[in-house]
Amino acid sequence: MALIDAQKDYYAILGVIPTADDEAIKQAYRKLAREYHPDSGHGDVERFRQVQEAYEVLRDGALRLAYDRQRERRGLSEDAPVTFELLQSRAYLAPLDTPQVLYVLVDIRSKAESQKEASRQRLNIALVIDRSTSMSGARMQNVKVAAADLLDSLDPRDRLALVTFSDRAEVLAPSEWVENARAFKSAIASMVPGGGTEIYQGLLAGLEEVRRHASDDMVNHVILLTDGRTYGDELRALTEARRAAADGITISAFGIGEDWNDEFLDELAQGGGGVSRYISSPSDVRTVLKQQIQSLSNVLLQHMRLEINMAPYVQIRGAYRAAPYLEILNHQTGNGIALGNLSTGEPVVVVLEFVIEQAGTGDRRIVRLDLVAEQAVNSEEIRLRQDVNVTFTLDTVEEPPPAKLINHLARLSVFQLQEKAWKALQSGDVSQATRYLEYVATRLFDMGQRDLGQAAMLEVGRLSHGGDPTREGRKKLRYGTRGLIAAAN
Repeated sequence: MALIDAQKDYYAILGVIPTADDEAIKQAYRKLAREYHPDSGHGDVERFRQVQEAYEVLRDGALRLAYDRQRERRGLSEDAPVTFELLQSRAYLAPLDTPQVLYVLVDIRSKAESQKEASRQRLNIALVIDRSTSMSGARMQNVKVAAADLLDSLDPRDRLALVTFSDRAEVLAPSEWVENARAFKSAIASMVPGGGTEIYQGLLAGLEEVRRHASDDMVNHVILLTDGRTYGDELRALTEARRAAADGITISAFGIGEDWNDEFLDELAQGGGGVSRYISSPSDVRTVLKQQIQSLSNVLLQHMRLEINMAPYVQIRGAYRAAPYLEILNHQTGNGIALGNLSTGEPVVVVLEFVIEQAGTGDRRIVRLDLVAEQAVNSEEIRLRQDVNVTFTLDTVEEPPPAKLINHLARLSVFQLQEKAWKALQSGDVSQATRYLEYVATRLFDMGQRDLGQAAMLEVGRLSHGGDPTREGRKKLRYGTRGLIAAAN
């Protein structure tokens, strides 16, 4: 009995469509078998073996049905809800003993038909709000208005919990169906600023509310809003975020103003499988929360991860999210690279940087990439696979890199430079930090980003005159350059 390898596209091997009848499959096989048979004048043993394998499965009705079902379960059929495509900076490399760099762009997006057919996801969320003293005045007022707007944008079948925290946490409204709107509006109106900032307490309370009603047929998520720095509990908060992600609960963290710790909130959101955002003006809270609810409601795939298997002579040197925002990804774990969720109409693009040392010639599969995720609609796992193939040849091949990849790399370089600037400052190298920011400003002006370019030059001026950079300038540059990447999509 023939063995089924669902990762192989037998229909593509025979050059037929998945709905081809038995006669079409037989004719395609006979044509290819004559062409690639080892005894023919231009035979190809490997291609002949592939054609034979495909035919053995597709000619048998029971095997073909089993094959189609396996492909469908793994998301490899035409019915897969997403596309998973690669772009390489080069397909030909010289066989050298010295290291060579190869960039691979991974593009994951929902199919057009999936967007049309997708239904709104039910939400199980907790809104965790910092109510410390620094939230007094316009900030708290805008947060109250934004929370009321969020309530109006939810579906009666959604669950919501409202949690506030200062130096302790308080569950103002336990997780309940949103149809009970009066209780939530009363809780929102009762929020009064006061006290310090201990994020862990609020985060833990929010996660407990979501965890009590966590369900595979809902998007389970915590939204954290803060304007301050937490002290002494960062490690506990990060540990709790990773534990929540393992339980299928994601976390997003939004910082208001300039006083919060952007590195901590970035790490908290990344560990929790969510996003972090900079809200420069309190009046922008409403817009950010609405965008987040819309994104959560349109989730198509959850808990995506990219598994990377490399040839012995290949190493991965960097991994970066390039859309819908830019982020440096952790590629050093044994569980693959966590990518969070995919929402309809909002592609996820990743850039991988590989270093290759290969002295031999010939065609090689150097990397195998597996995208693993859960479908939000039914929690079934899908697995999509793509190979990175390179031809090592002594011939010179003119091969311009794809424009789309170059576009992303250009924006990525700006983000990396400003990150290097802040690290140089932390180590006390002011002159190097100044040079990096000057490069950033020049590139931003070249890209037509005058506002960000001027922000970079203002920080250069402060450093040049012996001053310190501003928190506002740092956040504007970090999150502004992160947003540039979406324009390359």
